[in-house]
Amino acid sequence: MKIEELRKRLAEKNLAGLLVTDKINRRYLCGFTGSNGLLLVTENNLRLFVDGRYTQQAQQQTTEVEICEIPVGGNLIEALRPFVKGLSLGFEAGTISYQAFTGFQALMIEVNGELVATKNLVEGLRIIKTAKEIAAIKQAAAIADQTLEMILPMIRVGMTELELANEIDYRSKKLGSEGPAFETIVASGERTALPHAHASQKKITANELIMIDFGAIYQGYYSDITRTFGFGEVGAEIKETYQKVLAAQKQAIQAVALGKTLGNIDQTARQALAQENLAQYFSHNLGHGIGLSCHEYPALAPTESLPIEKNMTFTIEPGVYLSDSEFGIRIEDDIVVNEAGHAELLTHFSKEWMTIDCNR
Repeated sequence: MKIEELRKRLAEKNLAGLLVTDKINRRYLCGFTGSNGLLLVTENNLRLFVDGRYTQQAQQQTTEVEICEIPVGGNLIEALRPFVKGLSLGFEAGTISYQAFTGFQALMIEVNGELVATKNLVEGLRIIKTAKEIAAIKQAAAIADQTLEMILPMIRVGMTELELANEIDYRSKKLGSEGPAFETIVASGERTALPHAHASQKKITANELIMIDFGAIYQGYYSDITRTFGFGEVGAEIKETYQKVLAAQKQAIQAVALGKTLGNIDQTARQALAQENLAQYFSHNLGHGIGLSCHEYPALAPTESLPIEKNMTFTIEPGVYLSDSEFGIRIEDDIVVNEAGHAELLTHFSKEWMTIDCNR
């Protein structure tokens, strides 16, 4: 089904095939998870080129795919040559390396073919998830929820952000995650005003804000969650700002509906924050697609015109970062567009304002 839809899109662009160099797209189309390989999709054939390290793995993970092993000392270009003569082939312009591009370009010139840049051909297919994919994302989200339940009671005064991040990674793996979705973010105090703070050696102190942003991976599918809470008592401005960001996030989630665009949802959150004079502190897109990659196409950007469809999965994560006041708030959930065309939460850990006891 995936391959046939891709072939249809290639035909619409008058392309005879596609060179799939992106690792995630390769996995999506044929199931092969190896770190090195090339998938050639043409009208009647599906060929996966790998070296001897991956031949057995490719045979085990794929069906209806011709495995072409590149011999020791062999060359991918030479292995490709018999199959691409005179063809007009697309390539993944957004992710291909320059070295691979120049090699393919030289080959296509030699065989009287053509190399054509493409954008989001496979990523566009990945937007709509199957029931199996959604189930995997739900499980990744459940692992993240369970990790937060386990980790919050462990936070102590004097613990560093990095120590807490490492505990999150360890606990999520024990709960079944294949690894961290990205470099786990833990920011405390004034460092919460950094939109993408890295966990540091800063020690967590009593009566300050803590922001945790992380995700889990299950069967290759990702989750991504952010929660911000008080570690002890924090100032009134922080609590008031939190409620305003939470209200904006809830409005954006409620606004998800068929017939709207992803840009409409971003604008909903942005307008809610503007009414509170906070929009100027919201410095990123509202969210991003999530699936086989943690941050995948499309983005929930102000001008994104892509229409909302059933079985899309994406994050909704408004944030404000007030450097002058030395704090920031971000709240993030993963959602799926359900059969009714509305947002269904995949992450369920409470996002109501929470104060954690720091005297323990």
